[in-house]
Formats: sequence, structure tokens, C-alpha cells
Amino acid sequence: MSTVHDVRGRGPLVGALLLFSSALLALIIANSRYGIAYHDFWRATHPLGPDLAFSLQAAVDKGLMTLFFLVIGLELKREVTHGALRHPRAMILPLLAAVGGMVLPAFIYHVINRRGVAAHGWGIPMSTDVAFAAAALAALGRRVPRNLLIFVLALAIVDDVGAILVIALYYNRGVRPLPLVGALLVCVALLVLARRGRRWIWPYLLMGGALWAALWRGGIDPPLAGVLVAVALPGPSDATADHTSLARRLERRLAPYVTYGVLPLFALANADLPLAVHDLTAQGRVLLGVFLGLLLGKFCGVGGVSSLATHLRLGDLPSGVAPRHLGGAAWLSGIGFTMALFVNTLAFPPGPDRVAGKLAILMASPLAFILGTTWLLVVHRRAAHAP
Repeated sequence: MSTVHDVRGRGPLVGALLLFSSALLALIIANSRYGIAYHDFWRATHPLGPDLAFSLQAAVDKGLMTLFFLVIGLELKREVTHGALRHPRAMILPLLAAVGGMVLPAFIYHVINRRGVAAHGWGIPMSTDVAFAAAALAALGRRVPRNLLIFVLALAIVDDVGAILVIALYYNRGVRPLPLVGALLVCVALLVLARRGRRWIWPYLLMGGALWAALWRGGIDPPLAGVLVAVALPGPSDATADHTSLARRLERRLAPYVTYGVLPLFALANADLPLAVHDLTAQGRVLLGVFLGLLLGKFCGVGGVSSLATHLRLGDLPSGVAPRHLGGAAWLSGIGFTMALFVNTLAFPPGPDRVAGKLAILMASPLAFILGTTWLLVVHRRAAHAP
């Protein structure tokens, strides 16, 4: 994860390189003679009780990814109170761009995949990977205006909210009401604890564990517990300074573990793709829908809506950002690695459809990264040589 405060440093770039290297390593091993053993290592189930078993992949996807969602929630909380989302006028343009960047990819996928199990994948190309987008901008450094970073961050934050809502409302089927009542009671207890001004972290984490278990038993994807705990934590608005708030301190402690630990493990567990053993002929529509949704849907949705909104004066460009910069931001929004892979595991059961979705993500995301950085480099060089 990355923020506006540290995106100029090496952290986002190193984190993205580690994430990319982990995904590449998983691909290499999956297509070597150790591929079957690697697959079994992550997916072999281990019994914990008479009706409970888990795999290492499930431990990462359902357990450790809760920390990822917690950090996302903490970033959202901070940006709403002290950051890019604090002023409504500054949020209009990235908000509209994010909506366009979610709706058009989903629409493109739906047009290509209207029927059957494949139709469930419409949420896969909706999300932007904040880590890779921030890494691209960090690598470009002074070649891009600083306020473009704020625009991309705000866009990605709205994008994350949309992805979280899609996961919560659509990709959780077969819910059981009684455990969800327990989850609701835990949420109320968290809010009461925050209202009483308790600033010890352990009560929140213990309640977060209870909330995780209640969501899991209730049929809701348990990593969403991270977002709910982040909302309840006392934030910057409840403290005398941003850096002294419980939410901010927890975000700073967890972000390195998520960036350098959780996300690379997620890539190792989910980016393995034995290409030679899968016949994806029947899943070509899934592959095409995700690929075009991420690459063209994001570019046209973000770039088109941004241009239209500025032309109609519905929103203002950030200071120092020209319309030509928005094209680069639009391409970078097509990097959908982490959240897209996560939604892919929710949309499809293990099988060819999930493999096709994974392959499309792994094809589209690096291409979007290259196109976005190339676009912004060309814009910078043209501006430097302009009379």
C-alpha cells in the first residue's frame, strides 16, 4: 500500500517490484516440473476439526488479506478526514472518473459474457491496484506533477470503495442470518468503544477477530472485517493531530507488513498459472472480457469521463495537471492486479473460468503499466521541448 505522503520515496516502487517478482516467480514455478507440487503446497487442505479444514492459500486469501483490507480502510478514513477526500469540490473529478472506470469495464465484460457462470465475473475488471499505480508515479518522480498523484490516489480510493461494495453485496452468496446478527452486535460494540475514547489497540483487534469469525460463519467474505474495524477506530478527527491518532499509528505499523509481506504472499499463492495444461478455448470470452475491461474499459472510462467532466465544467483539474496527463492516469488505472485477482477467486470456483480470468489480469496489468508510464514520459518530453 502507498499513500500521498510516501509516494515520492522508494517504498511504493520497492513494494511493487516485490509484488511483481512474487507473481513472476509463481508463474515460473507453476510452469516448471515442480508445478504440481507447488499447486498442492498452497491448496492442500489441513483439517482443524470435524467440519473445518483450511489450505495455505485460504489462510492467505481469507486471513492475511484482512490486514490488506484494514490498511485500505485506514487510508480511506485518513483521506476523508485530513486528505484528498476532505474537500468535496476537489473530489468531484476523481469521483466521476472512478465511476466511469468502474461502470464501463463491467459493461464491456457483461456484453461479452451475458450468460452462464461466466456472467459472474463482471466485477473483476472494475478495480485499480493502488500499489502498482503509485509505483509507476514514484518511478517517474519529478516528470509528473505532484497533484497527479493526489488525483490517482483519490480515484483509487473511490475505486476501492466500489470494489468493497461489490464484494459485500454481490460476491457473498448463501448468507446465514444468525451469525450476521452477531457480526452486527460486534460492530455496535466497536463503535461504542470508539465513542468512549478508548485508545488501546488490543480491544479493537480482539473484537475484529470476533467480527472476522462471525462474517465467515455468516457467509460474508471475512477479510471485509478489516474495513469495518478501520471505520470504527478513532481517526484523525478524534485526536489533536493526525500522527497521534490510533488509526494513523496502526496504519503506519501495518502498511510495511502488508506491502512487503501480505501482498507478495498473496501473489505467490494466486498467480501460479500452468499455461500448458489448460485449454481455454471455451473460456475465451472470460479472458477477453477481463482483458478488454481492464485495458480499454478503464482507459476509456477514466479518460473519457474525466475529459467530458472538465469540458462541461463539472469538475476542476488539480493545479499543475493538464488534460494530457489524464491519459496516463487512465492507462495506469487499468492495473488491476491485487483486487482483481481477489475478486476473481470470489467470482469463479476453481477451474477453467478462474484460470482464464487470472490469465487476463496477468496479461492486461503489465501492459497497462507500460502504456501509462510511456504516455506520461512522452507528455513530459513534449512539454520539455515545447517553445
